[in-house]
Amino acid sequence: MKPLIFLLLALGTLIARSGVPAPAELFPQDTLAVVTLPDYASARTQFQSGSFGRLWADASMKPFRDKAEAGFKKEVLGDLEKQLGVKADDYLDLLQGQISIGVVENGWVATDSTSEPALVIVLDTRDKAAELKTRLTEIRQKLADAKKPVKLEKIRDLEFSTVTIERKAEKKDEKSDKDDDDDAKKADGEIKADRTEHWTFGQVDSVLLVSDSVKALEKLVARLSGGSIPQLAELPEFQASAQANHFKDSIGYGWVNATALIKQLKKVAAKASGSASPLGVEPVRLITASGLEGLKTLAFSAFFTPDGERSELTLALPEGQRLGIFKMLEFSARDSAPPSFVPSDAIAFRRWRLDGKKSWENLESMVQQISPQAAGMLQLYLGTLGKDKDPNFDFKKSFVSNLGDDLITFQKSPTEKTLAALQDAPTLTLVGSPDAVQLANGLRAAGSLLPTAGDGNKERDFNGHRIYGVKMPGREGGDDGKLLEFAAGNGYLAISTDAAILEQFLRSGDAEGKSLKDNVSLTAAAEKIGGTGTGLFGFQDAKEGTRIWWEVLRQSDGLDQLMGAASGGNSDKKIGNWIDFKLLPPFEEIGKYLGLSVFSGKWENAGFNLLGFWPTPK
Repeated sequence: MKPLIFLLLALGTLIARSGVPAPAELFPQDTLAVVTLPDYASARTQFQSGSFGRLWADASMKPFRDKAEAGFKKEVLGDLEKQLGVKADDYLDLLQGQISIGVVENGWVATDSTSEPALVIVLDTRDKAAELKTRLTEIRQKLADAKKPVKLEKIRDLEFSTVTIERKAEKKDEKSDKDDDDDAKKADGEIKADRTEHWTFGQVDSVLLVSDSVKALEKLVARLSGGSIPQLAELPEFQASAQANHFKDSIGYGWVNATALIKQLKKVAAKASGSASPLGVEPVRLITASGLEGLKTLAFSAFFTPDGERSELTLALPEGQRLGIFKMLEFSARDSAPPSFVPSDAIAFRRWRLDGKKSWENLESMVQQISPQAAGMLQLYLGTLGKDKDPNFDFKKSFVSNLGDDLITFQKSPTEKTLAALQDAPTLTLVGSPDAVQLANGLRAAGSLLPTAGDGNKERDFNGHRIYGVKMPGREGGDDGKLLEFAAGNGYLAISTDAAILEQFLRSGDAEGKSLKDNVSLTAAAEKIGGTGTGLFGFQDAKEGTRIWWEVLRQSDGLDQLMGAASGGNSDKKIGNWIDFKLLPPFEEIGKYLGLSVFSGKWENAGFNLLGFWPTPK
């Protein structure tokens, strides 16, 4: 029996060594971040069988898909393929196993402009090692034929090649060029826009390694060659994420060493200490007071199940080390389900049980630590707010003291199929309060300080409620802004720029109707992510929410209308040439792939977890 056991153990060890180590065992301890697909072939199959994969592969999407894929290859990969003399399509079939991209510290010091982190790419071809070797030989020959500068490197007796790639700057119009030249001359003189990069690539067994640093590659080559290095798996920060099973059974995951990044950030802040600041803000003190030092790591992962797709994001932030921003955002595990007044036709909903009063107190404490001068100015400002109209008015007593622990936002479909209507979809924000009337008075006092206050402000009565209106500033400070209305009702301060949705809420105590909380599909989906009692819960009707966007995009000219609205008319023409929304099929042909999605968040002793779930439409 014992010989058999030893034989099985030896066989198991041999099999383990023949595979590519997981990222935790492959990447070194000075890894700042890593993103991986542990099994590319499996992940591709699962994605293709999922809702988004089937939508993308639908026959009706072919015209749009073909043009988008061709444009990506030409505009994004074209310059690289031209310089290397290869086409990406000729090598995609080699991708079989692990695909990992890591950022390694590699001696980087943030205050030293001559050093920078290294990027390392790991591509496992599994049983196609021989074919990979042939393809790499072809690449080297093509580079030689094209007289590209290639330098041969020896890493642990294995041959690697370093190629130089010239990244050309984007061409601009004459006015932009002139303006840029003038700015550059004022600052640092002539500035070269082109960039030179050096990439090293080579093969270890079935693995293709690519990096912009030979030094960074040496550690991975050593590990793949059977050597021993200080592994990422041995790092306490990574162990905590792995032990929490954040990566188990996922099709892909990522990890960020926030501790190391913040350490580098503090070096930059320390170097900047002593610089002039009108409010006496010290950069190092800013980092400490903000609470960033308490953040250890970020981890995220994706999962495919027969019921749908699931995601998880985790911030490792121990309870005793939550300060500043994180203390402000901390909330308790309380009921966060849709209340009965949220209508069934809401296409988006979010409820956050954040204690507003405590968050404000934590904000004041953080400002005090960052800058006592700024804290004093804030208190002076708040102390005089609203006293021009009522000498006895106390903003903090009226507004801050009446903030509750319930923040709700929900949205309904716009009535028109236009981009303007989509950007201004009916949305209602509700702030829970022990005295919503006083909270409304405090908000009215704050609104009186807006540049458009005065003639633009209005008040009206509706269904026994007093509705206040504050004219918001328009674009570039103009007077074409919308009227923001708010009123107290049903234990909440209700705020919206849409009169109809505000009035519907104020009537909700008197009228009966279908509620979002009665949505059976939503309840079932919520159970997949721990229910609605975590303190943060959200819902999105992806089908109805996408329907109008889809039809608006089909009527637009590429990205011009969409991006132009977001950037003040400066859309990306290059992208707009190959992402052609007019080629999208009617929504009815792809709507079957869309359903709803939910998310929930909760604080635990170890940190914050955010879960998302997209049920497979039935």
